[in-house]
Amino acid sequence: MAAERLEQYIRENNLRPSPVRMIVLEEACRLDQPFTARQLETVCAEDRISTGTVYNTLNVLVAAQILHATTRQRGRTATEYELTFGNHSRLQIICEKCGRVSDFRDKAIERLVEERRYSNFNLQRFSLFVYGECKRCRGNRKTTKQ
Repeated sequence: MAAERLEQYIRENNLRPSPVRMIVLEEACRLDQPFTARQLETVCAEDRISTGTVYNTLNVLVAAQILHATTRQRGRTATEYELTFGNHSRLQIICEKCGRVSDFRDKAIERLVEERRYSNFNLQRFSLFVYGECKRCRGNRKTTKQ
């Protein structure tokens, strides 16, 4: 499905078809979600795909709505990518001090969002990011105050 969407986007935007783009897409589909450009670059290096090609292809995949890009602050700014296909919803807690990210499940939140009626909108998936301070950072703060 992702390959078909990419081929359609390439045709509609008069881009040159490239087997290398398909390889980058295949590698992106194999990575656990979410992933960074650097992680994809490392995987694609085994296929002898240049850094520039990986970054350019990521831009095409985002423009084609195959990948969704989210920029987060984790010590330094990082962009993470995830596939837009499927009904995979994501709930995450993110520590604003150390940048640690943990996925969590909350059936009540999932049910609330999924059962909600949205006028003129068909829900496919959702993401919820909860920001705060993790237990480890709170513990470090308490020990440094003493």
